[in-house]
Amino acid sequence: MAFTDLSYLDLLRGSLSLAFIIISLIIGIRILLKYFEFKNKVFISVSLTWIFLVTTWWWPSFNFLTMGFFGFRLSNLSYLILANFFIPLAILFWIYSFSSLNFKNGNKILVVIFGVISISYEILLVILIFTYPDLIGVEIIPGVISRTPLTLGFAIFAIVVAFITGMVFAINSMKSDDPKIRWKGRFLLIAFMFFTLGAGLDAISWTNPIIVVMIRLLLIISSFAYYFGFFLPEKMANWLIKA
Repeated sequence: MAFTDLSYLDLLRGSLSLAFIIISLIIGIRILLKYFEFKNKVFISVSLTWIFLVTTWWWPSFNFLTMGFFGFRLSNLSYLILANFFIPLAILFWIYSFSSLNFKNGNKILVVIFGVISISYEILLVILIFTYPDLIGVEIIPGVISRTPLTLGFAIFAIVVAFITGMVFAINSMKSDDPKIRWKGRFLLIAFMFFTLGAGLDAISWTNPIIVVMIRLLLIISSFAYYFGFFLPEKMANWLIKA
């Protein structure tokens, strides 16, 4: 099997997912490198939040490459791991970032609560992956695996938590007296709104090509907005402020 043998839907889903994760990894690494410049641990947690959030789209991307270049598809087990095991970590790192940036001395209670939830869910996933993997995900058509009520429920929970805390953080930034910070808040608002909408729609495993393209575009835009929300280039900020 080669790229020419893939269906139109596989080409769309795979290529756009690959573009999204490449952009997201570059952005995540760029944010991570800021730690060595400012020596602030929040840069590590902010970067890992985004990197772990996009692991859901690693499987369709890697599967697209293996089918196109080597003629075989990745196992369903690899999908179950990539699509589910990093979401609790992403939420935990984001809650740490949110608490550190919004509370003067941080909010350890919030981090502990989500730490317990995340670790408990991870343990449950490990048990199920070796005992009842069908409770994590089920293949509906070749190459498309649907979440079960358990994993879909946690994914929705994670999206809602990220959306609410992200909106609070963005709105607080938009209230700043500094116009540059206000613009960062606007970009974060776009990032969390677009990611929430895109991830929420994608959790349903659509097979309509138009919806697949729309979802991936929303996610790609959210990646750039997330980066600008934390690191807005000076020239771009000046242009936006003047405009």
